[in-house]
This record gives sequence, C-alpha cells and structure tokens, in this order.
Amino acid sequence: MRALRQIVIVPALLTAVAAVVAGVALGPQVALALVLLVTLEIAMAADSSVPMAGVASRIDSRARQLFLSLGLVVGVVSVRLLLPPLAVATDEGDAGGAMVEAVVEPSEFAADLLEVRPAIAAFGAVFVWLVFAEYLFNTDRLTRRPWMGAPEAALARVQHPWAWSWATAAAGALLVAALVAPADRPHVLAWSAAGGLTYALSKGVSKWARGGVGAFRLHAHASTVIVERALVIFLVFEILDGVSTLQSVTIVPVPAVQAMVAGTAVLIGAVFLAGLTSGVVSADGLSKLRHLKAGAAYVLGLLSVLLWTSLVVPIPGAVAAWAGSAVILAAFVTSLRPRARLRAKRVRLAGQRQDAEARSRADVR
Repeated sequence: MRALRQIVIVPALLTAVAAVVAGVALGPQVALALVLLVTLEIAMAADSSVPMAGVASRIDSRARQLFLSLGLVVGVVSVRLLLPPLAVATDEGDAGGAMVEAVVEPSEFAADLLEVRPAIAAFGAVFVWLVFAEYLFNTDRLTRRPWMGAPEAALARVQHPWAWSWATAAAGALLVAALVAPADRPHVLAWSAAGGLTYALSKGVSKWARGGVGAFRLHAHASTVIVERALVIFLVFEILDGVSTLQSVTIVPVPAVQAMVAGTAVLIGAVFLAGLTSGVVSADGLSKLRHLKAGAAYVLGLLSVLLWTSLVVPIPGAVAAWAGSAVILAAFVTSLRPRARLRAKRVRLAGQRQDAEARSRADVR
C-alpha cells in the first residue's frame, strides 16, 4: 500500500497543480477536460506498465535504472507528441510545416494523419511482431514455463529462432500486401520493409552498446529500449484508436492551448507509467506472477495482428483499447491459480506435520 501511494502521489500533485493553473487561466471547463484526459492517460499507462516491466527485466541493470526514470518519461512524451507530425512530414516532405500544422491547424493535421495511417500500420506491424517474436521463438534461449502449453513450448524450442522471427514477419507483410488494393501494395511493402530495417538497426545498436562499457554505450542501450516501448504505445493509442493526442481536447478553442493541455496530460501519464513500471519491477511482480511476462509479450503479438488487420478492415477503437487489457487480465488470473494451489498445499502439509507431532506426543505419553 505504501508503494502504491508513492507511485500515485507525484502524478496526483502534478494533476492538481495543472488543473488549478488551467482553471485560473482558461476556466473550469478546461480544467475538467485536463483532469479527464489525465485520467485516460493514466488508464493507458496502467495497461502498458506490464509490457514495459517485461522489457525492463531483460536489460542491463544500469540501463534499467535510466529506462525506468527520466528516459521512459522523455521517450514516451517525445514519441507521443512528435511522431505524428513526423509521420505526416514523411508524406509531405515538410517537417517544419507538419509541426506547425499539428498545433495551429489541428483539423487539417488530423486529416493528413489519417492519410498516412496505413503506412504507419504496415511499419508498426512488422516492427512489433519482431519484438514479440523474441518471446515467441525464445531467441534468448531462456528456461521458462509456457503459458499456452505445448504449442508455445514447441515454438520456444525451434532451431534458428531468428530466422523464424524474420520469416513470420515477412509472411505477415506479404499476406496483407496481397489482400490490400493493388495500388496500395508497393506502399505497404515499402513501409513493412522500413519497419524491419528499423528493428534491425535498434537491435544492432543495442548489441553494440552491450558489448562495451561507458556512459555513452549505457545511454545508447537504454535509448533503444525506450524508443521501442514508446513506439508501441504510439501505435496502439494513436493509430488503432484513431485519435491524435494533440487533437484530443476539443473543448479548448485555441489550437495552441489545446496542444499545451494535451501535452501536459501526456507528461503526467508518462510520469505515472514510469512510477508504476518501476513498482512492478521492484516488487518482482513478473516473477511472482509467472504468466504475467507471457501476457505482456502476447499483448505485442495481438497488437501486430491488429495493425495488419487494420490495413484490410477497420478496427474499432474499443477493440484496440480493451484487447490488451483482456490479455493482461487473463495472464494475471491464470498466474493466481498456481499460487493459490501452492498456498493450499503448504497449509495442508503444515496441518499434516502438526497432526504427526500430536500423535507422536500422544504415543510418548
């Protein structure tokens, strides 16, 4: 309970201060909108904390501290707020203009972002699948208990796991490319290849950073993890849910102020995410709840499938918002059952020992 209070207190204070400032400067309606948006961001952060903890548990302890503190907050805020304009800029060729449009002309920017969503979905599906495939094919060759039983155990023992990772990612991209309109196929294939190249670059930098010492390599290692996780958050809440963060506060009449309010909410949500993820790691929740790490991985697999599917048919926002939560909940519930049986067994054995000791004392008498 004390740890939970420590996780909540900083975001709560930031929200209170921001709401008071917004209420005094812009009115009570804007303050209420800010609080509601912060609540949404915190809910999204709670949904993302377990996958974040799963990644944090696999990196070097020094890089983990950087990842769980300033790096996670800066990475998430930067990607959530800057990646949508950069995505539009890749299509229009004007990064500065896209940044300005996102702030001063949000409706036009939303329309431009809608046009590039298929490209980002193709990119993200391959990128996220390759991250998920690290778990599915057990590229680190770790000993673990499979959540999905024999099929998962068989996939975790395949020969050449990296080849399987890349082959399945390529198969998914080619299948989706075959299902989209012929005019869109080159675009989908090009962005799918870009997703694979970005993943390869991230892993290359991470491998190089782990192979040496020094602050620069430490920061490089942590940065690859931060970018991966921030990109995943962007994809699930910006692409599938279909709402750009900068356009989420429609009650504010001035676009620049609208972006400022939304950015404040994203910052508070990122602070909460960092604290909650750190709490899960420090409490060793992924080890105590043995299927939680698997659930975190399967969230990524589900996200990649949804992204590929969204290129063919629309995905309702509710599906994107709740599908990952359902997977984490299932992993949590199935993790509790073995623990409950273990506690019952310990109680039963303790009772048997007490009965044996009582009989032994009676025999002595």
